Amino acid sequence: MALTRRGLFGAGAAGAATLGLGACGDDYFEPATRHAKDAPNTILIVTDSTRFDYIRAFNPRSRAKTPNLDALAKDSLSFSLAVPEAMPTGPARRSLLTGVRSFPYRNYVPTKGLPVGPGWTPIPDHYPIVTEVMGEAGIETGYSTDNPFLIGPRFANFRRTVDWVKPSFSQGAYRFLNKPFKRPATRSQIERYLLPELSDSVEIGRLRSMVGWNSIYRDNERQYPTARVMRAGINLVDDLKQRRPFFMGVDCFDPHEPFDAPRVYQLAAGSPKGIEVEQAITPIQPFETPYSWVVHVDLDDDSIERVRELYAAELTFTDEWIGRLMNKLADEKLLDESVIYYMSDHGLTLGENGVMGKAGARAQWHIYHVPAMIRHPEGKLAGEMSHYFASTHDVPRTLLSFMGVRAPGMMEGEDLSVLFDGREPPERQHFTSCYDNYLLCGDRDWLLLSDSEGRRKRLYDKRSDPKELHNVAADHPQIVDRLWKVLEDEAGGTLPQFGASGARGVIGG
Repeated sequence: MALTRRGLFGAGAAGAATLGLGACGDDYFEPATRHAKDAPNTILIVTDSTRFDYIRAFNPRSRAKTPNLDALAKDSLSFSLAVPEAMPTGPARRSLLTGVRSFPYRNYVPTKGLPVGPGWTPIPDHYPIVTEVMGEAGIETGYSTDNPFLIGPRFANFRRTVDWVKPSFSQGAYRFLNKPFKRPATRSQIERYLLPELSDSVEIGRLRSMVGWNSIYRDNERQYPTARVMRAGINLVDDLKQRRPFFMGVDCFDPHEPFDAPRVYQLAAGSPKGIEVEQAITPIQPFETPYSWVVHVDLDDDSIERVRELYAAELTFTDEWIGRLMNKLADEKLLDESVIYYMSDHGLTLGENGVMGKAGARAQWHIYHVPAMIRHPEGKLAGEMSHYFASTHDVPRTLLSFMGVRAPGMMEGEDLSVLFDGREPPERQHFTSCYDNYLLCGDRDWLLLSDSEGRRKRLYDKRSDPKELHNVAADHPQIVDRLWKVLEDEAGGTLPQFGASGARGVIGG
């Protein structure tokens, strides 16, 4: 399915910006430039809800088997602490595609078709989009995804910038587009997957659709959502290999819940006890999106362990298909002329701190610490680890730099390609991020997590408490004040407050 990038914004000032002209008198876009003559291909692989500690290259004791991501890490420069500048899925994608920070969600207003909450807005018309910039520089672009938001109406302006669009509706159709799967499972068919405490929740419809979809392909893993996205990516290689240099994005919604990997992967990830209890509930959706407290869904320790096994199976399944994509690139002899950038948008809490899912108030290391790695086509820095605070908004500028394309001035991320030339990007002493109406600021030693009004500030000493279990804000008020000042400074001196109709008022300087 090929869609033209022309006419991205239509007529008017925003449309003029795509032609390299100023928008409303402001220099939002610098003039389009050509790519370098020796530009490599660039390939972006994104997985959703992927925890750093479940990839064995970063944690050898992980219960998930990730041989292909491990092999990619061995060939890549990895980042020991990459942190999305904004979360969850939608805000993270916006910075991945535009290089413009969403923190601190100052411009948030509720948008029909997107979840309600700070950060959930589409890409504004005047923002640069990395695929648009590449296209104007003569680079062919392709993108394969089943991300429910990227295939929905609110991100259509992104899809129009891509030459080869491969959307898969297997997840998005029933999750967010109000188009339920036409052959859903019956209520009785989902009982073995359903926690009793969720029997009257919105998850019923989602489970019926997902189980119905997957049950048709129960013995054919090629038709599961993950496999469909990766197979589309493999097909994109055939479409793009004659159009070098090219950009290809492969953006997979898994290992997002529900954790319903093909059974062979579930069995491989399960403990003997988990496998033997065939009549027990297999909670593939163990919380009400976006999160539940463990006590509210009545999960005991054994059930939590089973959920972790199911998540590990989902990640192992995703890793298997990433490997098949990598094999295709190797078969086509493209690895030696392609940069591969892998990253996740956020993690997931699996029972830690009493939470299942993603809660802004508990957006600790399980959520903000994500895997990230860059593979250089010449093998530079292979197997090495950078301690730079890499983030999602660095991705567009870095990819453009590898291809010799000047990034628009609005892109706020740093160019991480300089690391491969023995140089350092501008220093980042802290990372800052936001999730819903909660703010994060951290360095190597401390993490501050607070609501945006600053009423509930929690501080964790990561040196003595790496799992961030104990709030020590009362013991270190000067550290709290220092990190709060960083949040204010990076937000432009003020921090927004939020109401039902969007951002309202500010606090701070």
